[in-house]
Amino acid sequence: MVKIVGIGGSLRAGSYSQLALTVAAGRMQALGAEVEILDLRSLDLPFCDGENDYHDKPDVEKLRNAVRQADGLILATPEYHGSVSGVLKNALDLMS
Repeated sequence: MVKIVGIGGSLRAGSYSQLALTVAAGRMQALGAEVEILDLRSLDLPFCDGENDYHDKPDVEKLRNAVRQADGLILATPEYHGSVSGVLKNALDLMS
């Protein structure tokens, strides 16, 4: 079975990006995929400083493991100043 991980890049309650992610995830499930949505609002993620490995942060490991095991990703984010949200950028940086 194909595993898809969805990551919402908005912290706002009632976020349209989060709603779009939920709709996309439902469609993927209807097509037979296993879908896990990681809500960055509920994860305790530190700011990435590029120096730490964050092995003492369980939510960083959860994020990394989910992405490692996924066959595909859905990233849903608002556009801020012509780019993705800072919270999504930080999550992506923590994955490396």
